[in-house]
Amino acid sequence: MKIANSFYQSNEYVAGSLVNFAQNVTLEKPIQIFDAHNIFDFIEIKHPYHPKNPAFLILKKGKVIFTENLNRIELAENYVALIDSRKVYEILEISNDLEIFLVAFDREYTEKLPLKINRLNAFIYFRNELIRHFQLTNSQFEKIWKNVDLLKNILESEDFTTHHDEIIRHLFSSVVYQFGETVSKNSDFSKQKISRKQELVLHFLKNVGEHFLEEKQVDFYAKQQFITSRHLSAVLKEVTGNTAGQVIAAFIMKEAKAQLSSSEKSLYEISMDLKFSDQYSFGHFFKKNSGESPNAYRKRFKS
Repeated sequence: MKIANSFYQSNEYVAGSLVNFAQNVTLEKPIQIFDAHNIFDFIEIKHPYHPKNPAFLILKKGKVIFTENLNRIELAENYVALIDSRKVYEILEISNDLEIFLVAFDREYTEKLPLKINRLNAFIYFRNELIRHFQLTNSQFEKIWKNVDLLKNILESEDFTTHHDEIIRHLFSSVVYQFGETVSKNSDFSKQKISRKQELVLHFLKNVGEHFLEEKQVDFYAKQQFITSRHLSAVLKEVTGNTAGQVIAAFIMKEAKAQLSSSEKSLYEISMDLKFSDQYSFGHFFKKNSGESPNAYRKRFKS
């Protein structure tokens, strides 16, 4: 099955971060695991959107192609990926032969786990890495797959034992540790294969993703990497073919489209969320970058 959507083209070596499969409703439980049989009850496929919860994705078979903010990401056999609920995603293609687990969880749940990871919590640890999707060897992948399969069986079991909740916490914690080890081993290796210019672009995209609502000036992002605005702009143009301003505008457009298509917020509320001075300024910006008004875009997703 293919889903045709337009997306912002970025260079193939600009690594993406997390897969965005998430629901429009709050999780019924702190942890829920979805597979190929019910994943379409959980994901959105026709427009950009934010996930409600972070998650782990484990793809045993098939293919999934999506955009995460400005990055095009393709996952295939034995891939694992991390989902960040702060980012905007758009699914482009999903094959019919999926074997997949999606472990969605409440962020507050992870913060209460007694994890021995040298960060504030596991979610922050994962999202601060530049590379967050990896293809594993068969043996590495099978360890994670079997662990998640066992966790899914326990979650769905009606045979509640005295220590049911503790078993779930420990199994989920082991999944977190497995992903943490995967990130730790693969991130350093991946960074060795990119050039200094590519690394500058990766950091720029990461910083823009975190600050584009409050900071729209190139100088801010240049200072984050201790370089001049002129040098940063030159590198961006060389590597991506786009100016810094175009990249920042693309982030804003992704966020705007997500809110217009999947929320009931008024145009004024969205304008304020995106830090525009007024609704008119937002409308002018949106039409300049998309060729249509915010209302016209929103009507395409309303029945």
